[in-house]
Amino acid sequence: MSLAHIARESLNYLYSGGMIMIPLLLVSVCMWALIFRKLVTFSTMFKKEVPFRECLDARSRPNPSGAPWQQRLVALFFDQRTGDPSFDMTLAVSLAKTQSAQARRYIGTILVLAAAAPLLGLLGTVTGMISTFDVMAQFGTGNAKAMASGISQALITTQTGLFIAVPGLFMGNFLRRRAENLADKMQRFAIRLVGEGGSAHLSTQCTVSGESGR
Repeated sequence: MSLAHIARESLNYLYSGGMIMIPLLLVSVCMWALIFRKLVTFSTMFKKEVPFRECLDARSRPNPSGAPWQQRLVALFFDQRTGDPSFDMTLAVSLAKTQSAQARRYIGTILVLAAAAPLLGLLGTVTGMISTFDVMAQFGTGNAKAMASGISQALITTQTGLFIAVPGLFMGNFLRRRAENLADKMQRFAIRLVGEGGSAHLSTQCTVSGESGR
C-alpha cells in the first residue's frame, strides 16, 4: 500500500466526518505536542538527579551536579536563607511548591483537551443525525446515499473523539502521577535542606576560615 493511497484514504476519512473533524484534529495535535513536551521534560529532570549529599557538596563547584530542579532549590535556598529555622522551613516549602507547580504545568491542559475530544465527537454525531433527518424530511427514505453521508459523519466524529480521548486521558494521568512523585521528592529534598543544609553550610564556612587563617 503506497503512501499516496494512505494519504488519500485519510483525507476521505476526514472529509466524511465533516467540519467537526477540523477542531478534533487541532485538539489532537495540541494535546500530543504537550504530551511529548512533558515526556522530554520529565526525562531530563529524572535523568540527571543525584543523591542529596552529592548535590550539596557540589554547590560551590563551577559546574554543580544534579537535576535542574535540585540545582535551583539549592541555589535559591542558600541565597535567601536567614538562619532562623522557622523562616527557613517556610522558605524551603515555598520553593518546593514553586518548582512542583512547574512540574505540573500543562498537565491540566492535556486532560482538558482529552476530555473535550469526545464532546466534540458528540457534537459531530448530533450534526450528522440532524443532516440525516433533513434528508429524510425532504426525500423520505428513498435517497440512501444522502442518508448514509449524515450517518457516516455521526459515526466517524464519535469514533475520532474516542480515539483521541482514550490515549490522551491515559497519558495525562500517567504524567500527573509522575508530577506528583516529583513534587513529593522536591518536598523531601527541601526539608532536608533546612536540616542538613545549614550544618553543611556552617562546616564549609569553618573550613574556608581555617584555611584563610593559616
